[in-house]
Amino acid sequence: MYDLYSNSPNSLELRDCAVLRNRGSIMNNRYCCASKKRAIQRTSLAAIAMAFTMPVQAQEAQSEGLAEIIVTAEKREENLQSVPVSVTAMTGEALTANGISNVEDLQFFVPGVSITNDSMAIINIRGIGTSAFGVATDPSTTVHYDGVYISRPTTSYQDLFDVERIEVLRGPQGVLFGRNSAGGTLNIISKMPTDELSGTLGLTIGNYEKRSASGTISGPLGERVRGRITLLANQREGIYRDIVSGRRYQNEDNLAGRLTLAIDASDRLEIVLRADASRDRETGARSVRPFYPQGFIDAGATIPANDKEAALDRLPRYDVDAWGVSSTMNWDGGPVTVRSITALRKSKVVQALDVDSTDLFLRDIEFYERSRSFTQEFQLLNNDADKLRWIVGAFYLNEKGNDEIRIIEPSRRLAIPESNTTNAFALFGQASYELIDRLRLTGGLRYSYEKKDFAYRVLLNGNQVDAGQPKSSWTAWTPKIGIDYDVAADVMVYASATRGFKSGGFQLGDGRPFLPEYVWSYEVGLKSTLLDRRLRANFSAFYYDYTNLQVVEYNNGVASTTNAGKATIKGVEAELMARPLDRLTLTSTIAYLDARYDVYFDDVGGSLRGNRLPNAPQWNVTLGGEYKAPLGDGTLSLRTDVSWRDSVFFKPNNNPLFSGNATTLVNGRVAWQPGSEAWEIALYGRNLTDERYVSYSTIGTDATGVSNPTLPLYIYGEPRQYGLQLRYFF
Repeated sequence: MYDLYSNSPNSLELRDCAVLRNRGSIMNNRYCCASKKRAIQRTSLAAIAMAFTMPVQAQEAQSEGLAEIIVTAEKREENLQSVPVSVTAMTGEALTANGISNVEDLQFFVPGVSITNDSMAIINIRGIGTSAFGVATDPSTTVHYDGVYISRPTTSYQDLFDVERIEVLRGPQGVLFGRNSAGGTLNIISKMPTDELSGTLGLTIGNYEKRSASGTISGPLGERVRGRITLLANQREGIYRDIVSGRRYQNEDNLAGRLTLAIDASDRLEIVLRADASRDRETGARSVRPFYPQGFIDAGATIPANDKEAALDRLPRYDVDAWGVSSTMNWDGGPVTVRSITALRKSKVVQALDVDSTDLFLRDIEFYERSRSFTQEFQLLNNDADKLRWIVGAFYLNEKGNDEIRIIEPSRRLAIPESNTTNAFALFGQASYELIDRLRLTGGLRYSYEKKDFAYRVLLNGNQVDAGQPKSSWTAWTPKIGIDYDVAADVMVYASATRGFKSGGFQLGDGRPFLPEYVWSYEVGLKSTLLDRRLRANFSAFYYDYTNLQVVEYNNGVASTTNAGKATIKGVEAELMARPLDRLTLTSTIAYLDARYDVYFDDVGGSLRGNRLPNAPQWNVTLGGEYKAPLGDGTLSLRTDVSWRDSVFFKPNNNPLFSGNATTLVNGRVAWQPGSEAWEIALYGRNLTDERYVSYSTIGTDATGVSNPTLPLYIYGEPRQYGLQLRYFF
């Protein structure tokens, strides 16, 4: 007999079951039945393995091992190590300890992920991503909040707060998260209401006049109702100073909140209602000229003394208002669970840029966007899974959006208003069957239908010179087949083949359609928990056949999307976590990526075969460590993280002017908490060596206001930041 909470590796699934039961979810209780059966089947194998264990290991079995993480990577709550998918999961406490406050910070801690901030979240996973914007285009990698698809990348770059965990699924999610998830998806899961009254108050003070305050209260509102509310206010002075006006740029100024209600409508029906809203009033990411040709001096431009100064004629602006409501219902029907996720989201973006990055009036850009999206997803999944586990579902999206880009120059005022309605529908299903003991076969299929009704106008100096109302639709079948095998009680190997799909769209300003992109992914991997749960070692290797890539280029401020013919992406990844001592935890990730064009011709007919894909660094390595030591009547926590990312190109032509050098970032945190665990005080530091690195690059203008591919503009990553954090728990 094995204790459910023991550190014995063969109690893994039973322990997960107990954790889920404590959460009180109807769906969790049904999952436990299947988990117990699988765990009991593995007991005999585990007993054989324990018979050969050294005595010293038997003694260590009573010590603390690595905690399991529950994920929903396959739309069921399962242990991270039991899911045959490449997924990295980080808990909310891990995000705090690593200094991750927004989506962009993830790229330095998750293998294969590159995220840039061009006033929106440009997410690349294993080399797949796009910088396209506009209501007729979609991201190649997706973001989900509490199971709800976020359609606009302009609203994905938000503060992370009151997060239970983040799951980063790498590779095309062609079946279960198939809506345009050609590269992968980010699942952000907020914390649920608690059964007992609890809460947290937080205060952060740092350099650049950083001021952040947050508060959470959670608990019962009645016999069958629980609630949770979180509010956040975050401000920071800008890191760039205008040497002419004295204004500061690239600041932080946002308010956000989230309300969650969990209702046990009956013994079988659970309803979770959520509402969230955020308001950003910032200047946005500041573009910097690495050098100024003589023409700017002759034209009378004020030249900054260094790259942390600025001189602009237009105040940058980045205002984002976003809110949403959703309902998640789980009905336990005995052998099956029925789930419904209904959501409505709205957003408004107002952006202004001085794209020549001087105090001369050469070119300014204004961008306006409004979006309203409604999503509905139904899922039906079995509960009493013995050998067969399955899920079927349907997904619907209706998004109505309009935007307008305005390019303002001394002799030209170009305005391109456009609108688009997207209707997307999908049916999907996936099943896993245990062929023989410890060997499972998985198959899945999704059918997607996407239709876009687009309308645009082109206004030059107030006169309409073009207009159109094109429409188009696309369909795709995206299958998945996989196999996984338990080599030992806590060692699993898997292999899979998956097809990903991203719908087509329309060119900004002329209405020409561009084609959907497709990717076939072939992957093998290993997940293991070893040495009495003191070592977690996961590995994966993948090969992508990528066709009709949607590639974005900019010409005089207007984005143009074309289809590259073909690319090949291959790589390997490793994630390691170890607890050699009860007080010491070590982490490391290593990723190698080779992402190159096979068939792609630029706008002048030159072949880019062999060039690396944008935002696809060849190597990415992280190292981290945390040590907890007794101090006084409490615990002192010391944490350091080092991440190194290889050089990266930002343009398909691999021009060195539009690239970023290899980057090393060092973060640190020192925290003390009393034995009562009622509060915590911490000192934190991010980018402690003040590394100056380019996170994105685009084409700038010359002194006459014309785009010049020899004059790049850089967006630099965040400089060194440090401060004091206080948290009080009740």
